[in-house]
Amino acid sequence: MTRRWFRFALAPLLWGCSQDPTIPKVEEEPITLSLAFSSATFRQGKADTIGVTAQSVLDYDATLQFATDCQILVTIRSASGSAVVPPNGQASCLPITSKLVIPAGGSVTQRFVWTGTDNFTPPGSSAVLPPGTYYVSAAIKALNYSTVAPAVKVELVAP
Repeated sequence: MTRRWFRFALAPLLWGCSQDPTIPKVEEEPITLSLAFSSATFRQGKADTIGVTAQSVLDYDATLQFATDCQILVTIRSASGSAVVPPNGQASCLPITSKLVIPAGGSVTQRFVWTGTDNFTPPGSSAVLPPGTYYVSAAIKALNYSTVAPAVKVELVAP
């Protein structure tokens, strides 16, 4: 008898809790990344620039905080999906805090020079990658925000 009375007493409370929570919806990402190249064909040994633009749709400056000096990370993967740039997918970042400020409604572009090697370091200090299909992507991994640019297919050809 006590259980039955307890169930009836709790029933109105449970019905009141059955509402769906209000979840705010975001129409678009506040900061997006895009990639730009002069050509989707890269030549081994020839310096070419990969431009990565972080675009903000916010009506105030966006300040991104980082635990390292690496702010926008570019990764190049082989056709099999293995990260080849930077080697093993691990960027050489210094453990010093940094920040990136993107102006209200504006953008910031960082450029990376690639010569068809396994790193963005000066030519001659990295291993040359074999010709073939590669996929370039970029990411922001800040302490207070993260986003990625979808991978773009590129070809690396022999000189």
